[in-house]
Amino acid sequence: MREAHRKPTVAIIGAGAGGLAMGIRLKRAGYDFTIYEKSDGVGGTWRANTYPGAACDVPSHLYSFSFELNPWWSRTYASQPEILAYLERCTDQYGLRPHLRTGVDISEARWNDADRQWRLLTSAGEEISADVVVSGLGMLNIPVVPAIPGADRFRGRMFHSSRWDHSKSLEGERVASIGTGASAIQYVPAIAPTVEHVTVFQRSPIWITPRLDRPYTPEEQRRFARVPGAARIARWKIWWTYERANFKAGAEQTVNMTALAQSYLERKITDPDLRAKLTPDYPVGCKRPLISREWFPTLTRPNVRLVTEAITEITEAGVRTADGEEHAVDTIVFGTGFRANEYLTAVDFYGTGGRRLHDDWRAGAEAYLGLTVSGYPNLFLLYGPNTNGVNSIIFIHEAQAHYVMSALRTMTRRGIRSLDVRRRVMDRYNRRIQAAMEGTVWTAGCTNYFRTPAGKVVTQLPYSGGRYWLRTRFFRGWSYRKER
Repeated sequence: MREAHRKPTVAIIGAGAGGLAMGIRLKRAGYDFTIYEKSDGVGGTWRANTYPGAACDVPSHLYSFSFELNPWWSRTYASQPEILAYLERCTDQYGLRPHLRTGVDISEARWNDADRQWRLLTSAGEEISADVVVSGLGMLNIPVVPAIPGADRFRGRMFHSSRWDHSKSLEGERVASIGTGASAIQYVPAIAPTVEHVTVFQRSPIWITPRLDRPYTPEEQRRFARVPGAARIARWKIWWTYERANFKAGAEQTVNMTALAQSYLERKITDPDLRAKLTPDYPVGCKRPLISREWFPTLTRPNVRLVTEAITEITEAGVRTADGEEHAVDTIVFGTGFRANEYLTAVDFYGTGGRRLHDDWRAGAEAYLGLTVSGYPNLFLLYGPNTNGVNSIIFIHEAQAHYVMSALRTMTRRGIRSLDVRRRVMDRYNRRIQAAMEGTVWTAGCTNYFRTPAGKVVTQLPYSGGRYWLRTRFFRGWSYRKER
């Protein structure tokens, strides 16, 4: 018989920023927990994405934990190695290594109604038990590689940007970049100076605004480190800028940002044919907003060509497009993004009565506060449905970890063995979320990863980060069914 007031054991799946934020909170509170990570270390997307030019599009001082500000960021927008080093340092500083198991791929999680526990199954066949499961898997972990006819006969190298092949340099090669999303606008400018030629295949154009990136001076870094509150004030200013975002397609801010992006395009691309190919027919924000000072200049290089004809097949020697032209290349890089709107693809979750989460989410993922799903007791999701797109995801992770800790304290204080959000509570919350999507930029007529094929927006939060923070300050016990 379980002791009534014993702290529940916790299994965290994923050692990205969300899993680490959760682990740090649990460590401080003295919980028995383990972080399971399928790769060889921490960092999540910042460990996986090692492509040339990889960097964050959120300013460094905001893309860090509020309790562990880093005064020594080298730039206003940190690169992948620097962010990974920061997360590694946090892991060591807060004593998470003893709680971390790497190389463990959780493939299945089943709720046991009788024991009121989760049973986790690894791909190696190991079974793990835990009272509570926290998923830190995020959105950007399963790459999309389009099924293009003939791909199996290509004689060169072929890989996704998130699985970059570092075994051989691209120097002097002819490279095809398929896709023009957030990764491509970073790696194409990074490789263009050293390759023989880059052919960029664009399915649809994207709006670009200039990236205001610069190195921090040693004087600035010392001030952040030594002057009380300097780094926190810098962070707060960035945070407030994000808080003022307006997601309505007809909002003045959206109109002004679209005009800015149009003006930037016109200044940087003088060739009318190329400019026409690069001009979207939707407002800024319909697709993921992108920032770069290198993208447009790169597309005007003599060894870079933008191709907008549809790809029909991959041949032995390259890529063939709908106009019949074969583009000879040595390496193909897929900058085609991730299965962002298909949450928790990597793990099969089974809840009460054997219900399956992927089946329940067939029409599109949804959760209460993006955190809990009815029918799946003691399961908490970090970076769950409708929690993306506002402020820094690190800020959102901290708010979510605070909410989970409030739930765990309630369980411990009251001797509760399981918490299951009430269906009507979750449904009411998600009706309001979807109603708030009306008229937003995410539904403004473009194809994006925010929506399911049926059109439901499942990734974005239509409110400010501050409003979400307020909603997660307190655990509302009446919203949950409780079992002792």
